[in-house]
Amino acid sequence: MANTKQLFSDTCNRLPVSIEVDQLKKQFGRFVVLDNISLKVEPGEIFVLMGPSGSGKSVFLDLLAGLSKPSSGRLSINQEDLQYVKKTKKYVMGLVFQSGALFNSMTIFDNLALYLREHRLFDEQEIKSRVTQILDMLALRNISEMMPSELSGGMRKRVALARGLLMEPDVLLFDEPTSELDPVMATSIIELIGYVNKQLRITTFIVSHDVVLAQTIGHHIALLNNGFIREIYTPQTLLQSSQPFLRNFLNPTINLNRPRFLSFLS
Repeated sequence: MANTKQLFSDTCNRLPVSIEVDQLKKQFGRFVVLDNISLKVEPGEIFVLMGPSGSGKSVFLDLLAGLSKPSSGRLSINQEDLQYVKKTKKYVMGLVFQSGALFNSMTIFDNLALYLREHRLFDEQEIKSRVTQILDMLALRNISEMMPSELSGGMRKRVALARGLLMEPDVLLFDEPTSELDPVMATSIIELIGYVNKQLRITTFIVSHDVVLAQTIGHHIALLNNGFIREIYTPQTLLQSSQPFLRNFLNPTINLNRPRFLSFLS
């Protein structure tokens, strides 16, 4: 990945942006999923949102991507309202989906070239050059004419990241980037995200269950539980916290004599 800064020279020359969330609330009918959440993602950092399944992490990511609107509260990029930012296209948001969300009817090359073609950013020769370079950088040589169904899970994750990077985003959003991967491949994806952030300083927001990811590349970490974020942690304070729910989430105990699923059934 030696040519990362050369390929993304425009990204490198832009100042990284901040994300501000102020008293955010999201409810469906009477059911409140997110309640009065406030946080700030500093320019160029990696912020990790963790929490149990069903705690509202994906709902939060949809709001941050502008795919849905909050019931109340404010989301902003560099202190400008998110809806205004999306309408004016002032900042680019790159969303890397959990599944990769690649078009199965397109080759890998066409998947990666789609955004550049749709927005008419470059001529076809430059698009080919950029797609080829990003594939080389992410160790995905010789797959450009393959179909998504022919790739491993780790390869699809890297292709999804490549597509996000080709948008030259101001913000990168990840939904469970290491899910369904073996530990070695998950480590590779973690390293890749951390390396890209270090090289390009793209403000990055990650929704993840992965404790290793949070502790190794997260600058700040929040734990979402029952619609609330109680505290913002660093990797160091996360490990030092004595909060019972957090300790159990990070290091759950297994008791075959008193399995916890019985309490769920009672």
